[in-house]
Amino acid sequence: MLRFLTMCGLVGLGGGFLIISPPLRSSLADVCDRGQQILQTYQPYSYVGLAALMLVAFCSYMYRCSQPH
Repeated sequence: MLRFLTMCGLVGLGGGFLIISPPLRSSLADVCDRGQQILQTYQPYSYVGLAALMLVAFCSYMYRCSQPH
């Protein structure tokens, strides 16, 4: 529960900082726009690669969560 609340707090602070910082918001929008253009350029292979990357990240997360502390 504490991890969840900490994550919510960090996301909230990050979102608040994006709201008050127009240059950071525009640069983040530009990066997201460029990423979307790259995904569309290499269409079928980029989506397969993205899905594989997400699967590896999920498996790594689940493995680390199941380890005893």
